[in-house]
Amino acid sequence: MWFIIDDQMADDRRIRRLPLATVGLWVKLCVIHSKGVSMQSKDPNAYPGRFDRLDLKDAGGTMRQLQQLIDAGLMEEHDGGWRPVYAEGICKEPKTLSPGQLEARRKAGSRGGRSKAANRKAKQTSSKLLANGQANGEQDGSETSSKLLANSQAKTWHKTDTYTDIPFPTPPAGKPKQTGTEPPDAGYERLAETYPGTVGAKGRKPDLEARSLYAKIAEDPAQLARLQSAVRRYQRAVNDGQVRSGHIPRLNTWLRDQWQTWAPEPTTPTRPHRHTWDCEHVHRLMDPHEDEYDHTGSLRDGHPSEWWQACQACAENLNQQTSKEKQ
Repeated sequence: MWFIIDDQMADDRRIRRLPLATVGLWVKLCVIHSKGVSMQSKDPNAYPGRFDRLDLKDAGGTMRQLQQLIDAGLMEEHDGGWRPVYAEGICKEPKTLSPGQLEARRKAGSRGGRSKAANRKAKQTSSKLLANGQANGEQDGSETSSKLLANSQAKTWHKTDTYTDIPFPTPPAGKPKQTGTEPPDAGYERLAETYPGTVGAKGRKPDLEARSLYAKIAEDPAQLARLQSAVRRYQRAVNDGQVRSGHIPRLNTWLRDQWQTWAPEPTTPTRPHRHTWDCEHVHRLMDPHEDEYDHTGSLRDGHPSEWWQACQACAENLNQQTSKEKQ
């Protein structure tokens, strides 16, 4: 029988709120309980199916730690004692195999061992045959190859250079082949190499989920830049010991729940300034020459003053210079 811990256990709230020693005690009690249940299948009296105070003390635990586990919902009272609770997202309940299942596993393992031995023997035999064939064929092969080379040289040495000008076929029309372009998932592969935790087997559910989350983030260049900064920050935190290695989730979980907590704050893009006749940049240029222009007129009546027209021309000139610089 196996006691199986979920790979998302470290991210569960109930586990994160408990002291590390209490979590270790719970794992130890679960292993003892799993072993006892397995013994019950052979001898019902071998294990009572619960822990008492003495069992808790033998496991190195205290009543305070036990109460912490009960409050977290990881232990429950049972038949005058206590037993573990197999919570979803933390661990899986152990299953007892029947004698028939155990015998089937034994036979399957035996068949697998015989199959591996047969394959290993066949490989050794084929390698010996190949080595003998190569040794016997080296002498004959060298003579045959020398004859073929002599015949081919005899046929080609008399030809002139005109025979070597063979035209290449015209390639079919279509889109030109792009050289130097990266595959679509190149950015994800670099992210996975930088991430300090596990990624998961390629093509499996965690890997596919991580790729989907990355593609969604990468649609926005600003968000992609924040993600790249976040994974570098997270890597430094792990290397410096700020994040313990046992608390590093898989990449898909980190992309789904945690990456934004490590990313820099998003910057709101500022709208480019457009110069107007009364902006500070125009006034800085025009105010020293204000007395040189006539101020009589009304823009509302459609007769702007000479001063307004000069300021407006200055603003348009500044806007044109700004657009040229951006180009």
